[in-house]
Amino acid sequence: MFNKSKTNNVNLSQANTSSPAVEDEQVEVEVDELVTEQPPVVAPPTTNQRNSMMDMISTTATKPSILSEGFSFRGEISAKGAIHVEGALNGQIQVDELTIGARGQVEGVVTCTSLHIKGKFSGTATCNELIVTSSASVDGHVVYQTLSVQKGASIKGELLLVK
Repeated sequence: MFNKSKTNNVNLSQANTSSPAVEDEQVEVEVDELVTEQPPVVAPPTTNQRNSMMDMISTTATKPSILSEGFSFRGEISAKGAIHVEGALNGQIQVDELTIGARGQVEGVVTCTSLHIKGKFSGTATCNELIVTSSASVDGHVVYQTLSVQKGASIKGELLLVK
């Protein structure tokens, strides 16, 4: 951003001493003056905007914690969010969503909102939504509100509908 509105008279004999041929000649020179204005700063989003955006992202795209194949855990787990099990999990589990992968094994007491079984489950579970796929093996007592069972699933024990 330059402002070319100023003109200054410059004596060339003072400005250029290496050229003795030009002396005391007055020349009008246009001078560019640098304007030191800063560009407008765009304000970052407010905290309320950022929080609502993060809430929207976190509710639509939560990433599960994964218990990988070959990993074994024995104990108590309590977590918000989702857990995906491809290894072995034994104990008390309280979580929003539990998915037992095709190679996963869960044994114990489970309390969750959604239980998706593709592998092996044995024990007691209480959930709102129960999904049992064709590769699943269930041995135990499961209390649910909604149920989906695919053809080929193995179920031993008791499935109890609670409204």
